[in-house]
Amino acid sequence: MTRRHNLHFDSLTVLLDSPSNIDERLEELLAKDPESEEVKDERIPYWADLWPSAVALAQYLADSKIITPETKVTEIGCGLGLPGIVAGMSGAKEVCFTDYLEEALAFAKKNWALNCKHPASFHTLDWRDPDPKHAGDLLLASDVAYEARFFPDLPNAFQTLCKPGGTILFSEPGRDIAKPFLNSLPDLGFSVKKTFFTGKLNDIPYKVGVYEMKVITQIPNNPNA
Repeated sequence: MTRRHNLHFDSLTVLLDSPSNIDERLEELLAKDPESEEVKDERIPYWADLWPSAVALAQYLADSKIITPETKVTEIGCGLGLPGIVAGMSGAKEVCFTDYLEEALAFAKKNWALNCKHPASFHTLDWRDPDPKHAGDLLLASDVAYEARFFPDLPNAFQTLCKPGGTILFSEPGRDIAKPFLNSLPDLGFSVKKTFFTGKLNDIPYKVGVYEMKVITQIPNNPNA
């Protein structure tokens, strides 16, 4: 069972399907053997929901006109794929969707087909071990800083998956747990310009920060250095 979302970003209208049985998916995970790989790796189905950070990042793409006909886009933790879809609808040359989970990629692929006729690529990727072959001119990362265990790996993922001279767009809804990480970004070698977006999703108000970042100092041994 799926739920259909009808979203508007300036002149763009995006159709997006998401699973309607998220609670059931979580219960299935909790019922698994505690020693199973899914439980040990805490594969909670966050991807299956439409989050304000994805909506805000999509709006930023529509407002900023950052996409050009030559832009190669990569999205990490794509989930349902909304920002990457807006990038594709805005004229990106290529869009590469990546996620840790195959089921998320399957939904992103279906959602792409709902909105775009030209091809895109879909790849499993763990940002804790990023593959530079998937690097893009523009890296999209919507709400990836939701658990502290990810913070040490994200700077390397950002730099590895963004081509030299490229741009990283990272959205985050102001969680307290992420504040030290966000504040550390300039010291980790990134220039940061922050824009706030407010709105309502499912009648619940939100405020999301979108961080437009450039790599100023490369992490040692980074494959894109």
